[in-house]
Amino acid sequence: MAYSLRIYSSLLVSLVPLFLFINHSDAGLRPRPRPSMKAKSKLINQICSKAENPSLCLKVLNSNPRSARADPKGLGRISIYMARKHAKQTSDLIASLRKGPKSRYLTDQYNVCAKVYGSAIGDLNGARQILLKKVLSPSDISTFRSRASSAFTRPVTCENAFEEILGPDEPSHEPPKLKQANDKFKGLCSILVEIGASLKS
Repeated sequence: MAYSLRIYSSLLVSLVPLFLFINHSDAGLRPRPRPSMKAKSKLINQICSKAENPSLCLKVLNSNPRSARADPKGLGRISIYMARKHAKQTSDLIASLRKGPKSRYLTDQYNVCAKVYGSAIGDLNGARQILLKKVLSPSDISTFRSRASSAFTRPVTCENAFEEILGPDEPSHEPPKLKQANDKFKGLCSILVEIGASLKS
């Protein structure tokens, strides 16, 4: 009986290291805890509360299911996608307006706006390339913020082109559809400005 107990005890002792190894290995394979969706929702609310158009910001970010678990870089990529899409749609609108009955009187203005949105898309592409990096340096963050601010101010140049026809005190000749498109683009880019403010190296 004593001999059997000794064998049993020896067997248990020999299995302890194996158990610890398996347990440790299993722990290494477990996914690391991710930030809660509540925390991510708080991040979205913080960003949108400071954006130029909070309701548009919430609509844009909450419409993408990836936003729920995205960090500032992820939210930035989502916002850039939406801003680029709108910029291209606005470029198409400008091309269409150029063919309108009054286009010959506004040729210079439409040319300015076309260049503006071409430059804006370039700003967004540059900002996107920065967010694709795994780690952002202080210089990367500074460049991203500059790109976002530049894209945000581009539509103002387009709007000013129409005001210069008769002066700032006269009614604007800017077509209503283009005015709406400019306002929305500024709203989208203001999201990027606020995201840029939240980035850390």
